Amino acid sequence: MGRKKKIDAAQAEATTTNETPIEPTPASQVPPEEPREKLHPGFQRRKGGGRGPVSVPGTTLADVCAGYLAHMETEGKSDGTISSYRMELKTAMAELGEETPLADLTLDRVRTYFTSKRVTKLRSGKNKSQLSIDKTRRVLRLALVWSAERGIVAKAPIPEVEPTKE
Repeated sequence: MGRKKKIDAAQAEATTTNETPIEPTPASQVPPEEPREKLHPGFQRRKGGGRGPVSVPGTTLADVCAGYLAHMETEGKSDGTISSYRMELKTAMAELGEETPLADLTLDRVRTYFTSKRVTKLRSGKNKSQLSIDKTRRVLRLALVWSAERGIVAKAPIPEVEPTKE
């Protein structure tokens, strides 16, 4: 129940019980809530109290993919979306290596994956639709950005890729 609804409910109850209604606290007097960071369990702070993330050593692409899919579940994404993203991430892990340490994923390796046959072609050899190619790229990009936001990797290795011509 929102703050306004609680106040309205309290005032309505006070009217029927002859109690003094509760006066709302002005927003300027309510202390703001501190946002809580969602961090990977291995997140470390820099020495000296800095806020920049430090890469979590030994984290593999499979770890990031599993963590991102679990995050999607806790965010309430549909089973269809999670299943679709799982398929796209399996493709990425098959091409890049699921045991590849995240620290070894470079812009060039990700760019090579983004332009690989697994991303751009069907099994028959025909070109995939641009929407399909973009989705495959987007899913890996989202997982890598998610890992960077949680301090699993210092910076997500996301290259700029020109759209594929059909």
